Amino acid sequence: MNLAADNPNLSVVLPVGCNAKCEFCYWEKKTGLTTDRFDFVANSLPDMFEQCSITGGETTLSNDLITYINIAKKRFKKVVLNTNGFNLKKEHIQGVDYVNISRHHYLDSENEKVFGVDSVPNAEKINELCSFGNVTLNCVIPDGFSDDKFVSKYIEFAKSCGAKVAFRKYFNNLDILTEIDKDETLIGEHRCGACLHRWHKINGVEVTYKYSVKETFEHSNGIYELILQSNGDLTFDWDGKNKLEYKEV
Repeated sequence: MNLAADNPNLSVVLPVGCNAKCEFCYWEKKTGLTTDRFDFVANSLPDMFEQCSITGGETTLSNDLITYINIAKKRFKKVVLNTNGFNLKKEHIQGVDYVNISRHHYLDSENEKVFGVDSVPNAEKINELCSFGNVTLNCVIPDGFSDDKFVSKYIEFAKSCGAKVAFRKYFNNLDILTEIDKDETLIGEHRCGACLHRWHKINGVEVTYKYSVKETFEHSNGIYELILQSNGDLTFDWDGKNKLEYKEV
């Protein structure tokens, strides 16, 4: 296996359901992964794996979330928790280095439409959660979205909560983000072959936008991510079709 040189990531997909119904989500519920299996795989990886992302489904639906976090913290230098905030608690936020909360609109009513449910945190709850630690609000820009004021309004919302922002668009269509792209506050850019990240400082808020261009293995610069699927398979694609044996790592 040709691993990338700059600290590849392990994403672990917890075997949980989800309270939301986002149309763009890749997630498919599978079961089989256990905390013991995660512990084994995490500690079988080369030392160059320094980061772990805990994702789902909705991660806070797992009764074993704290155990997953503790295993990850013992093995990895950086642990990221992804959630829509449904059952997110102070101890979850303070147990990891970074928390990404999915929030797809600055208005509660529109945000709930994207999620397809009203069980995601409202603005007041988001504000409270952000006070507990290092939180980034993640917003997926939907196809056909044309509100040219959306980005600036969303950034204002994040600033009021004390959060960072990450805007995401899949597969190169970033027209809605032109006001960020033209901003003179660009502070960094990273291309890993599978995605593009750009960092900005806008109105005092750290703003990232990123888009995926390929699966993590569909480029020549090496594998930048491995995925521990919710059925326990270790793969180098999110679809779970390209399985790795532990001895290959």
